Amino acid sequence: MGDAGPLTPDPLHHDGSAGDNGRVEADGAPPLREVKVLVTGFGPFKSFLINPSWLIASALPEELYPSPSTDTPHKSPDYKIKLIVHPSAVRVSYSTVSTTVPTLIATHNPDFILHIGMAGGRDCYSLEIRGHRDNYRIKDVDDCDGFTWGENRWRTEGIPEVLYVAWDEVDVLSRWEDGVERGLRERGFLGTGEMDKALADSGKGVNEAETPTSATRAVPITPIGLGRANVPRNLMWGTSNMPVSSTKADEHRRKAVVKLSCDAGRFLCEYALFESLSRRWLEGQRRGDWQATSHKKATDAVSSSASPEVVSNNNASSSSVSDPSRSDSEDEATERVGKVAFLHVPGWTGVEDINRGVMVAEEAIRALIGSWEDGYRRNGTGGRRVVGTQALSYTKQHSEEAGRVASSTWRA
Repeated sequence: MGDAGPLTPDPLHHDGSAGDNGRVEADGAPPLREVKVLVTGFGPFKSFLINPSWLIASALPEELYPSPSTDTPHKSPDYKIKLIVHPSAVRVSYSTVSTTVPTLIATHNPDFILHIGMAGGRDCYSLEIRGHRDNYRIKDVDDCDGFTWGENRWRTEGIPEVLYVAWDEVDVLSRWEDGVERGLRERGFLGTGEMDKALADSGKGVNEAETPTSATRAVPITPIGLGRANVPRNLMWGTSNMPVSSTKADEHRRKAVVKLSCDAGRFLCEYALFESLSRRWLEGQRRGDWQATSHKKATDAVSSSASPEVVSNNNASSSSVSDPSRSDSEDEATERVGKVAFLHVPGWTGVEDINRGVMVAEEAIRALIGSWEDGYRRNGTGGRRVVGTQALSYTKQHSEEAGRVASSTWRA
């Protein structure tokens, strides 16, 4: 119960390197550094028998390659993104999340954690920026609330009332929007004309790598439905390489809007986000992380502010600056405090919707990692803010019905 069913295996077996994904690397170039991202999706709950979060998570490739840095667009990134997707849908249960998430973190030791969940009343994709410790009163699939497994334990551990992510949400959103627009064009969602033009503008052809030099590595364009080693993946989702009318193209644009959110819903979605944030925060505390302490003070102050929608970049933890007297493990713990994200996806489960959702999730991951690698942080390190328009970047939609605050706000 609470599982989305067995995994769909790759329909074709390929003996080549599954991680290559058609990528060409220059001879003599140093090996790419791996940035590990742990990804989870949720299973069915309540009346939602199909959870698109798991369909999207399970269709992600094993590896992603970053877009060129916005700061140094002519320099090829020196890393690749390794996705560690949990092999089954996470049961929509407080006890399951509280036992599964710490185990996954300890097992894989990821650099970044991304949970994907469904917000059925939203018509946009949204990245959550904060999680709360208390008041998880909505019952899960086991008819339990989150007090025993969550709030009571977190209070005992001394976890702050509110924890924020450490990535710079303004920079991440900007990169995410750019990536989704590029993905819509290059992957055929807006029609073959737009796809051909986008590929021509980037100097690429479909599945065609740029000519690498000793200083660059080429990243090919992979159409939806072609994944590991350019072998068709999860063919039930088909491809997007089909004629697209202007009406359909407009629909794809409307259904690919991305936003930020500071209200994850006080159910399993926010619970999972806070569980991961709290584990990373505790790791920092246990290793004498002075930045986690400053994060507690900042978030305590923020929790009493009157304007939760627009949060200053000075309110968060984490920094790229390390104390030379600290050990590598302490610096690693410091670096990973707040490197957690939660992606809320709409409740759409159609073939095109899942294809689009996979693309949006991939671009969210690229944006999160790219921003962090370029040194952007929520505490203002390298950060950029657009104060006048920032509030427009936040969704106010709730989960059961768009635009309505439900008494029991279901998100998972």
